[in-house]
Amino acid sequence: MGLNKGQLSFQEIHMSFGRLFQDLVSNDPSLEPLVTWRLNDKCNRYDEEEDEEEEFVQSQSPSNPNEKDVIIQIGNGIFAQNGTTFDARYDKLARDLYQSELQLLDFIQDETGSVRYINNWVHNQTHGRIADIVSHISPDTILMIVNTLYFRGLWEEPFQPLATRNRRFFPNGPDGPDSFDIPMMAKSHCMPYYHWQEENVRVLGVPYRQNVTMYIFMPVNSTRELVQSLQAKISANKVNDIVTKMKMKSVTLLFPKMHISNSISLKSVLQQLGVYTLFERNDADLYRLLTGLNRHGGEETLDILDILQDTKENAIRQLQQQNPECIIVERNGIERGDCLKEHCAYGGQVCVCCVEQDDDFRRRRRRRRRDGFGGMMASKNESIFVNEMLHKVDLTVNERGTEGGAATATLIDRISSQVSFIVNGPFIILIREEPTRLPLFYGSVYNPK
Repeated sequence: MGLNKGQLSFQEIHMSFGRLFQDLVSNDPSLEPLVTWRLNDKCNRYDEEEDEEEEFVQSQSPSNPNEKDVIIQIGNGIFAQNGTTFDARYDKLARDLYQSELQLLDFIQDETGSVRYINNWVHNQTHGRIADIVSHISPDTILMIVNTLYFRGLWEEPFQPLATRNRRFFPNGPDGPDSFDIPMMAKSHCMPYYHWQEENVRVLGVPYRQNVTMYIFMPVNSTRELVQSLQAKISANKVNDIVTKMKMKSVTLLFPKMHISNSISLKSVLQQLGVYTLFERNDADLYRLLTGLNRHGGEETLDILDILQDTKENAIRQLQQQNPECIIVERNGIERGDCLKEHCAYGGQVCVCCVEQDDDFRRRRRRRRRDGFGGMMASKNESIFVNEMLHKVDLTVNERGTEGGAATATLIDRISSQVSFIVNGPFIILIREEPTRLPLFYGSVYNPK
């Protein structure tokens, strides 16, 4: 993942990701935002003369007091072929640190039932918004990982329901062909704005409540080609830099009403990022996630922090739990990757191995592995690898929370604003959870239909 192993320990890496995940889904309104424009909302501080000249009509709050401002829900499911036994430490880490569910299914004898179970799990995770993420499971599948992201947020200031009407959208620029009408929402309020001069791109933030913001990136006289060129120039650092420079402005916004649903293979995405061996039958190094042996001395008693310690003692303990009768030896000068290929364990920058004493011992170990797996041995020759990672997202962009809004379309059109931001051409959206700076959704929209 590009992390510096010299600066971060194995424990620190996992604990950091685990904490990041917890912060993301916590929905804790007490978390302080990391964006300056939220802390310096000068646009809303009108003086008396301005108040007399122009009365801004504020939208009313949602009529349902029990409705949450923001819901972010991530589902992590690990599904395995029936008869597979996970290593107890992997099981504990997946459940306790990453809130992943581990479930055994019968992919071979009951593919239909397995597909139904996974789809029902996804349906429940996403409050019924996402379903049918899996349609087929190969009989060769041993392990399947399914991830869902569900987001629903109420706007900090809702769009005015009576102002939504059809307006023209220009997918090929204002002077290009093939324009069409789409339902477009409207509102006027104080929002963060920045003009990215170097790229001639206007950026607007549309805040949800509770520290989540949709950022809209739209080139001037936008076309598909301009948006594609812009995508290559947007990075995490650039987004953070732009957000830091944004200033609160009074803005009149016209924005398409949309419902976006997308299914993608994380396998292909990770492969584009350079992750290959995880998915390759002959090269994946995942056999240590599974075990066919009972724990020596009873149940796993280690604390989760102890499990994460990258120490020689934990490496030795791992081998002894797998084979209580083996003799532990150290091998110097061997890197982690080469060490694991030798069916050893690595900890504290030391490679430790289990020395087998005789042929009878090897036969006993193989027999125990077969029994524990119901026929599947936990050796690297069994080719434990990730067959697929699936990801499905669902996003609705509408006037949510606008019951009882009193403004009219005429009012929206006549309010005098510092910035007029009309999203009537291709654009990029990025919905960001501000305390963690993580993008919940990111993508280009060429046709809001």
